[in-house]
Amino acid sequence: MIKLLFVFGLLLMPLMAHAQWYVGQASMAVNEDDYDDVRKKVIKQAIENASLQANSFVKIESTVTDGILSQSSSSIQSEHQISEIKILNESLKNDILTINVKVNLKSSLNCTKDRYLKQLIIAQFPLLTPAQATTGDVFSLPFHVVSRFKNELINQPNVFVEELIPEMVFRPEIDMDTVDLKAVKSISHSLNSQYQSQYLVFGYIRDIGLFNETTSSLLNKTTTPKRNFTIKVFMYDRISDSILVENEYHGEGDWSFDSFSRVDLANSLFWRSDYGKTIVDTLFNAAKDINETLSCEATKATVINKDDQYITINIGTLHGVNKGDVFQYIKLNSIALNHTVLSTLMPPTEPTLLKVVQVSNKISLLQVPIDADPSGMKQHQIDLYDVVTTVPQK
Repeated sequence: MIKLLFVFGLLLMPLMAHAQWYVGQASMAVNEDDYDDVRKKVIKQAIENASLQANSFVKIESTVTDGILSQSSSSIQSEHQISEIKILNESLKNDILTINVKVNLKSSLNCTKDRYLKQLIIAQFPLLTPAQATTGDVFSLPFHVVSRFKNELINQPNVFVEELIPEMVFRPEIDMDTVDLKAVKSISHSLNSQYQSQYLVFGYIRDIGLFNETTSSLLNKTTTPKRNFTIKVFMYDRISDSILVENEYHGEGDWSFDSFSRVDLANSLFWRSDYGKTIVDTLFNAAKDINETLSCEATKATVINKDDQYITINIGTLHGVNKGDVFQYIKLNSIALNHTVLSTLMPPTEPTLLKVVQVSNKISLLQVPIDADPSGMKQHQIDLYDVVTTVPQK
């Protein structure tokens, strides 16, 4: 897997605040050059040409495997971000390769950035088709994948990983690619007594199938065993009760092991192999996308205790909280509907600000300043499981 980093400086223009698709085309002569190398360059150029229409400062981090661009592997710095790339079609005529792509650009004008780390827990990722693990006897691959995914997330600048949990949040069935949000919510809330994280990352491994790739030249034909790796990743926000991330990532690499012998997945030889590096690169892309999503989310913390003096929230110095920091209170309201209850966050008409007066690793003690609440009524109205968030910057 080859990572290409291209940075293009363009004039900044006023941007729209919603996602929009742009189409780009690029062509290049193949001649005697390696076809896959030419294809990578054409894809990159087509993405650049599509991005030109948005008049953005473009940074393309494209991870390409055999000329196939990985999903969600590109980004645009400044006020736009690539959320999706689709190859519409490609043609080879008179030794000229032409590729058309469609790029979905979303504006980050409304991105709410702050310096606090967003806390998450990671559930297990089951293998959708266990029979695919027979080749190489790699039935323990999901365990190793989720462990390495945790490491990739730990290394992201906006993420704090609370725990890798043994539970499977989502047990998919073959040909079923849907999420039962009620089931996810139920499982997530059942974890409340054990974990404080706002975000729950889960998913499954869809395809680790083996196949042969045949390449022909004038003098010979070469067959190379290759193996897929496809993972579906979800990130659930336990406060807003919504799925913030739902992405699928695909990679493939050379399978250089005896298909009839057990492969030692704990051995670094596997992870240094072409297929092992494919998995790691795919997990890096998924972790990077989660980090980018969380970097634009306002930090929210839950009130986990209250007394006559303090309001206790579930983030602390490990998340970047310092004494003297100020948060804004948001009321959690429950609205009764037919056969269900809708929980929603409602900011008060008059913002209630709280200052951090004491802080430890994982919790902080807050107070409404006396000069803003002489009677103590504002602080008294804050209840357990209400939420505080960062104060919008003016």
